[in-house]
Amino acid sequence: MIERYQYLEIEKIWNDQNKFDTWKLVEQKYLETLEENNISPSGVSEVIGKIEVLKDEVYEREKITNHDLASFVDVLQSKVGDNSNWIHYGLTSSDVVDTANSLLIKQSLSITIELLDELLLQIEAKAKQEMNTPVVGRTHGVFAETTFLGNIFGNWHQEIKRNKERLEGCVKTISVGKLSGPVGNHTVVDENIEKITLNKLGLEAEIFASQIVSRDRYAEIITSLAILASSFERVATNIRGYQRSEVSELSEPFKEGQKGSSAMPHKKNPISSERITGLARVVRGYALSSMENIVLWHERDISNSSVERIILPDAFNLLCFITKDLVAIFEGLHINYKAIEKNLGNAVDKLSSQKILSALVKNDIDRDEAYRSVQDLTFENFSTEEIVTKLSEKFKIDSNLISDFIEKETSLSNDEVSFNNKFK
Repeated sequence: MIERYQYLEIEKIWNDQNKFDTWKLVEQKYLETLEENNISPSGVSEVIGKIEVLKDEVYEREKITNHDLASFVDVLQSKVGDNSNWIHYGLTSSDVVDTANSLLIKQSLSITIELLDELLLQIEAKAKQEMNTPVVGRTHGVFAETTFLGNIFGNWHQEIKRNKERLEGCVKTISVGKLSGPVGNHTVVDENIEKITLNKLGLEAEIFASQIVSRDRYAEIITSLAILASSFERVATNIRGYQRSEVSELSEPFKEGQKGSSAMPHKKNPISSERITGLARVVRGYALSSMENIVLWHERDISNSSVERIILPDAFNLLCFITKDLVAIFEGLHINYKAIEKNLGNAVDKLSSQKILSALVKNDIDRDEAYRSVQDLTFENFSTEEIVTKLSEKFKIDSNLISDFIEKETSLSNDEVSFNNKFK
């Protein structure tokens, strides 16, 4: 990931040194299990725990082997000394790489979920604060009916909450490893050794493993991240819409000293929301790559490997980065109540059309005839009062019956207890 979009905690997980340290942990726990079961001489696992395999040492060895895991094993053996030939006994590269990947992905999911909790708290607080703030509802970008800002925020909250639950399910999906050797058939070491070792690492064994952990698991995780990114983009796109000059109802925070444009001093651009929109596109591209990685030849090939070196760290980096972006947006979100009120005023004669229609239907007027009559009058931009007067004359209805219905429906508000319960 380029430095501009790095999220430090994710970068610490996926940097090469930590990757090699995690490979070492897998090899150590595996040797420890072999020793406990009197398969290999004791003491090697303890030595492994005390030594360090530096990334530069692996890079240097890889110039000869052209194989990073084999290079890692060579360096590790050279540092262990006595009985080092038991390192990697009965294993193949994917045993170590895939088992380690599961650990790295679990750590990344944990950080992502923690950030989502922070974001959800921010949105929930804003929703409760604006529970009964009326705002123009829009469908197709066109005035529809009045809604509440709290409802809009609540809707966003529930969607992101579902994404969080999806990622929590991914933790179970990826909590697997494999230590079953080439093509997964336990040629050298039996299933019990695999089970014991993986249990030490907080993982379960891949049942009927090939030579790898199946890549549908990775695809589920990356596609879940892509769905989350798309939900973030939906929120960001709407904030961008609300920040438009002719709307101006919501806007991102604009900190002291910030410049919106290099040329036009008046500009306050929604750059964070636009950045979220752009980076979400990248993550969605990774979803396709992850699904293509499912399709491997027989027990394995490595067409997936180069892809995963990019998409696994990058997807988590980008998701955590834009989650923090969204947290910052909600922390400093500016709500322009004057603009909201102004837009409600501009839309007032459009916002009552369904209420007027319903009042007519309630008074036994044919629905289609009532609909066409209301439609014609609103298209001619008559005021609500004028529309009510003309319709009462046309259908011989007391205008108060229509006006009272409109007033009753307009006075609706959220019940605080019921509203708050929706966040439980």
